[in-house]
Amino acid sequence: MEVVGFSETWVTPLLRRWWAVVAVGVAIAAVGVVLLFNPFAAVGTLVVLVAIGLTFAAVDELMQAERHEVRWPSYVLAAIWMVTAIAALLWPDVTLWVLAVVVGVGLLFGGISEVMFAFRYRRELPRWGLWWLDGLLSIVVGVLALVWPEATVVVLAIILGIRLFLRGCATVAFGLGLRDLHSMTAPRVPT
Repeated sequence: MEVVGFSETWVTPLLRRWWAVVAVGVAIAAVGVVLLFNPFAAVGTLVVLVAIGLTFAAVDELMQAERHEVRWPSYVLAAIWMVTAIAALLWPDVTLWVLAVVVGVGLLFGGISEVMFAFRYRRELPRWGLWWLDGLLSIVVGVLALVWPEATVVVLAIILGIRLFLRGCATVAFGLGLRDLHSMTAPRVPT
């Protein structure tokens, strides 16, 4: 069965891994929930949670790179998320200001890239509006972190928690869309 708007070059391998996309989305959302319910964590704990969330976002981009005919943009976005996560971890005694700037720059560049990719691949990408919205939220959170670096740990944790939770939900929705597409394209066994 042919599904209109989807290229066989990326659909088939990604459809078989829809469950992994959902699992990564759940992990990203879970980190967001932890940040939301534990915003009073020390800066060191916050750094680790932020790094974990950004690492999951990088893994998500790498897993879904096949959704594009041109894959390098996903690799660039994954690299941005990983570099941001590593930069946050390299400074275990980081101040809140440094954490805000590192995360803000990463979210700003990542969000701009995601908005551009979602718009560029809107015809091929299921639920592309969720990815566009996720990129826009990354830009907003990145700008907030940069213009308000003296925000308290609580504010930063809440903002990042919301952003990661929404990213996780968008990834889960994408994975479930892949599952639905997989069930539509799977060969039927006669009964």
